[in-house]
Amino acid sequence: MPPEGQGLWAPFFGRPAYTMTLAARLIQQTGATPLLVWGERLPRGQGYVLHFRALAEPMAGELAPAVAQINREMERLIREAPGQYLWGYGRYKTPREQAA
Repeated sequence: MPPEGQGLWAPFFGRPAYTMTLAARLIQQTGATPLLVWGERLPRGQGYVLHFRALAEPMAGELAPAVAQINREMERLIREAPGQYLWGYGRYKTPREQAA
């Protein structure tokens, strides 16, 4: 979870989740082509298969819609292979304060 001030609240599986803005900002600032990349764990420790996919739609131009779009893309991937997602990750926690 990003520290306070480094994320936005955006829907994730129907609930507001404090979501990092870094990826969306980098895409907007550089014009880079965003790709979804993940490693699928193979059974019995046999390694991983890497997957690469383009976004379903072009990246939104404004920050808040872009962050929400990234969450929707993550939802899409998770629905395809829910056993691969780290469900213990605290997506719905309140952000921690930044260190002074």
